[in-house]
Formats: sequence, structure tokens, C-alpha cells
Amino acid sequence: MDCHVTKEDCLKRHEELIEKLDGIERRLFVDNGTPSIQTRLERHDLVIRALLWVVSVVAGTAIAGAVSACVMMIKFLSKV
Repeated sequence: MDCHVTKEDCLKRHEELIEKLDGIERRLFVDNGTPSIQTRLERHDLVIRALLWVVSVVAGTAIAGAVSACVMMIKFLSKV
């Protein structure tokens, strides 16, 4: 048995491992030409986060507007 590993052996093994990793990555993100479940879940998560951000901005604006309107109404009524 040969106990020495040559640079060529290392390069060959490296190429084999890279091919296997590429295959695994393709299977993780694409199944038979369609996005995998992991990719779909990731996209859904991004959409949910975007919607949550929009809703929080709208709610914050509405609350700030309501408080501002109340303050203005109190000032107006105090003058009358």
C-alpha cells in the first residue's frame, strides 16, 4: 500500500468533492427544474417580513396622525 499522497491525488480528490458539493447544492435549491421547498420557504419568509414592515409603517403613521389630531383638537378647544 502506498503511504504517500501526491499533489495530483489531492487535486483529483478535491475535484471529486467539489462535484459532489455542487450536486448537493443543486438538489437543495432546485428539484426537477422547480424551486425546492427550502427555496419556497425562504421566499415566503421574505414576503412575510416585507408585509410586516409595510403594516408596521402604516400603523405607526396612523397612530402618530391620531395623536397629532388629538393634540391639535385639544389646543383648538382650549382656545374656544
